[in-house]
Amino acid sequence: MRLGIKFSPPTKIKSGSAYTFATNLIPVLYKQNPDLKIFTASPQVFSELEGLFINYTENPFWQSSPTKKIATWLYQQATLEHQLIQEKVDTLYCPFNYESLLWTRKIPQVITVHDLIPLMWQEDFKATSTLWKYLYIPAIKNAKAIITESENTKRDILKFCNISHEKIFVIPIGFTFKEIKSEDCSYKQEPYILYVCSTHYPYKNLPKLFTAYQAIHHNIPHKLVIVGKSIARFTPQIKAQISELGLSEKIVLRENLSDTELAIIYKNADLFVYPSLYEGFGIPPLEAMSYGVPVIASGVASIPEVCGDAALYIEPHSVESIADGIVKGLTDSDLRQKLKIAGQERVKLFNWETSAEKILEVCQIVSQST
Repeated sequence: MRLGIKFSPPTKIKSGSAYTFATNLIPVLYKQNPDLKIFTASPQVFSELEGLFINYTENPFWQSSPTKKIATWLYQQATLEHQLIQEKVDTLYCPFNYESLLWTRKIPQVITVHDLIPLMWQEDFKATSTLWKYLYIPAIKNAKAIITESENTKRDILKFCNISHEKIFVIPIGFTFKEIKSEDCSYKQEPYILYVCSTHYPYKNLPKLFTAYQAIHHNIPHKLVIVGKSIARFTPQIKAQISELGLSEKIVLRENLSDTELAIIYKNADLFVYPSLYEGFGIPPLEAMSYGVPVIASGVASIPEVCGDAALYIEPHSVESIADGIVKGLTDSDLRQKLKIAGQERVKLFNWETSAEKILEVCQIVSQST
C-alpha cells in the first residue's frame, strides 16, 4: 500500500502536542510501511527525523507563501488530490483534522481527530468552532475512516458529526519516555506540586485548582508549579486570581520549556495534579508516571481511560475534592508507593509501534474497500 500523509506544521514551532504526535508517529509508520509519501509545506521539519529518507512533495506556491494560510489551504484543496493520483497513492492519512481535505473523489481519506474541544467550549474558541462547523465536520463526514484516541472522544464525534460508529476506530497514541542524566536532577530546591496543562484555557480548570491550593497551602511546604502556554484572553485573569488569593510567592507559572527542562521539572515533583475538565487523551499524566511521580487526576472525559488504576481520581468541579486529593497524594505514603508502581506499569501500555500498526491496518482496510 502506498500511503500518503498530509502534514504541514509551522516551521518555527517544534514543540506541542501536534508536533510531538506527528514526529513520533511518522518515522514508525515509515519503518512499518516504507512505501510512504509525505505531502507537506514544511519539508525542513522532516529533515531532522533521525536521517530517515522520507519522500515529500515540494510545491513552489507553498514555499513562496509560507504565511498565506488561506491561500495555501485553498490551493491544497484544489490540487492535492491530483498530486495524490499522480503519485499513485492508495490512501491519504491526515494526522490532524485541520490537515484534511473537504472532499476526495478517487483517493480514500483517513483522518485522526484528537479532540473536539472547540465544539465543547465554543465561547472560548469562537473562530475555531466556526472552522469545525463549516470545514472539519464536512471533511470528517467525507472521510472513509476516522481514528481517535479514546472512547470518550469517539462518543463526542458521534454527537457532533452525525456519522456511523462503524467508521470510527479508537487507537490510543504512543508515549515516548525522555531520559535525563542523573546529574541534571541533583539540584536542591523547594518541594512542589506540578500541573502541566499545556495552555491557560478555562477547561484546564486553573481557577478551581488555585482555590483548592489556597485552602491547604499553609499546611504543606509545597509550591504549585504550572507549566502551560500563556493565552492573551485568559492569562491576565489567571495572574489576577493568583494575586487576589495572596499566592504570588507560592504559585509559579512556567512556559516555553525545552524537553530537558520539562523532564527535570517532572522528575523533581512530589505530586502531579491533573484537574482538567476535558481532554481528548491527555499525555501529561503518563509523562509524570514515567518519572515515578504519583498522579491525582480528574475522573472525567478520557482521563480515566488513559490513567486506569494508576491515579487517584478527583471531582474537578469540587474545590474540596481537589484539595483533599492533593493532601492525600502528599501524605499517604502507602498510596504514593502504590501509585508510583502502578504508573510505571501503566505507561508500558502505550507505544508508537502498536499505534502505527493499528493505523496502518485501518488505512489498508480503507484502501482495499475502494
